[in-house]
Amino acid sequence: MIAVCIAIYNHEAYIARAIRSVLSQQCDEELRVYLGDDASTDRTQDVCLPFAAQDDRIVYVRREQNLGLVNNTLELYRRILADRCTYIAMLDGDDYWTDNRKLQRQLDYLRTHPDVGLVHTAVEGQGDEAIPEGDLSRRYDLAGARQSNCTVLFRADLLRRVDTEALRAQAFPVLDYPLYGLFAQLTRFGYLPIPTAVWTSHESVSRPRSLRAQIHYRRERIRMWQWLDQCYPGRFHYRGLQARWWLLKQAVYLILS
Repeated sequence: MIAVCIAIYNHEAYIARAIRSVLSQQCDEELRVYLGDDASTDRTQDVCLPFAAQDDRIVYVRREQNLGLVNNTLELYRRILADRCTYIAMLDGDDYWTDNRKLQRQLDYLRTHPDVGLVHTAVEGQGDEAIPEGDLSRRYDLAGARQSNCTVLFRADLLRRVDTEALRAQAFPVLDYPLYGLFAQLTRFGYLPIPTAVWTSHESVSRPRSLRAQIHYRRERIRMWQWLDQCYPGRFHYRGLQARWWLLKQAVYLILS
């Protein structure tokens, strides 16, 4: 079974499009959609409930209190693992898939590449950017592996091989960067140069609007990199001077822009 993990917060304007893009998938594996509504304050619940009522493949979970992106996603993972799903596909509530064979393409790839635990694709409008694949254990840096979260499909068993509670305790603002950094130490990554999704650009945890918030997020990016290097000494090549220089360049760019 493939679990589609969708963390949601105030996505009233986007979530119906995301859900429809999942339900339109043509795949030979059973599908289950997990919607984690992190106590949205808009009409997100009103949009999601009719979908859940009409399709028993949809599991809608409404948080009583806001947990934040990381904890909301980790709780969805806990539910998915308890339901014994084999694969997990990621989709943010404001993004959507454009290829109705996205999951089948990725599933076929994993079936024919048993040494690969995670496969991702291009996103619409990405261009010809070179995307790393294969053994990324020594290639993860401040830019990460540059996989778009809305295109990722990974084997669920990878979650059982990492300490998600230690990751939770770090209170990072996002989950994909550090989690996939941990995965990179355990498995090879695959990449399909086929655009399958749209990454929506608007204000979010990783795309804040204020200058102060943007600089804070970039500081957190350094902290994630440093933590990964502490988990696997020497593999991430953390250098304090390099990180400070990167942050200074980012700050100058933000100010000038």
